[in-house]
Amino acid sequence: MTALVAVGASSASIAAATTTRPATARLAHGTASVACAGSLDKLYKDTLGPAFKRATGDTAGGPPCAGSLALAQDILSHEINPGAFLAVGAHAIKELFPAKRAEFAMAVVSNPLVIAYSPTHSRYRNQLNAIWLHKKPLADVFKLFNTPGFKLGRTDPTQDPQGIFFILMSKLAQTYLHLPAAEAAQALGITKSSPFGSKSQMYDEDALPVDIQDGTVDAGSEYLPEARQYGLRYIGLPPQLSFGDPGESSYYATVSLKVSGSVQQGEVIYLRTTLVSPQKGTSFTPANEAADQAFVAFLLQPKGRKVLRSAGYVLRKPQLVLAPGEKSAAQALPAPILKLFKALGGTVGS
Repeated sequence: MTALVAVGASSASIAAATTTRPATARLAHGTASVACAGSLDKLYKDTLGPAFKRATGDTAGGPPCAGSLALAQDILSHEINPGAFLAVGAHAIKELFPAKRAEFAMAVVSNPLVIAYSPTHSRYRNQLNAIWLHKKPLADVFKLFNTPGFKLGRTDPTQDPQGIFFILMSKLAQTYLHLPAAEAAQALGITKSSPFGSKSQMYDEDALPVDIQDGTVDAGSEYLPEARQYGLRYIGLPPQLSFGDPGESSYYATVSLKVSGSVQQGEVIYLRTTLVSPQKGTSFTPANEAADQAFVAFLLQPKGRKVLRSAGYVLRKPQLVLAPGEKSAAQALPAPILKLFKALGGTVGS
């Protein structure tokens, strides 16, 4: 990967890099090809992409948004060849490390989990409104989930991290909300032989908010920003259940779920990004490669962070996970991105 022009520079500028990465001359505006998590579909198309173009002159494009884990598999199977990846959680990006398709996973904001519904189309809107207004306890939402005929919507944990976190939330809720024995697991249809629960509850990530919006499902799993983007009413979860508070990290880690042979431990839900290394034989123009890097830099700039904050994401200091063999942030990040990372107090972790 090549180094990018200084942040905020025009596309006609020349990059001034100080890392071991070679500099890329910016001779024209390019198109950032971003593989984008399905929960960001509306934000990316309607707000983030246009804001990026106004700030840099580059265009935001890429393959259709989808579940982060599914996108990672598509990258590895060469079905898609993006230059950047915007994923929920670290696991999807980490899957690219062994194949040398990514060198880092950088967390930029946290992404709390909520329970969303339509205040006009959900058949159980009155009961859900009572919980939303705190007239009824949060525990009652699991009673509703167990009501015969109630349609609960969530995503497939083998394709999308949100599906994993919703199951992990239910595990924490069982104890935290002092629910009757096995009530949370029963609500999701989870058994020893079916650890992910009922398939009939699982919807594509990009379709789920629309299905909640039109009442196809009575309530469902959502991230706070996505619920806001689609104008859904949502029941906020306490920090102990939302996976949005770094102060609760040790509590989140008390639950886990085995997915595709790998144990996924509870953790803060971060929106993470990386640059995807070009597949051999794939043609990347210097302008487009520079635009990919400009997009990652934009997520750390004030204008980019303002878009994310306005959408409902919680701004955090960047946290960097390095691929094996990458010894430092300076080795993994192009110079302008590194500069922003350091300016925001970024840290390197595992």
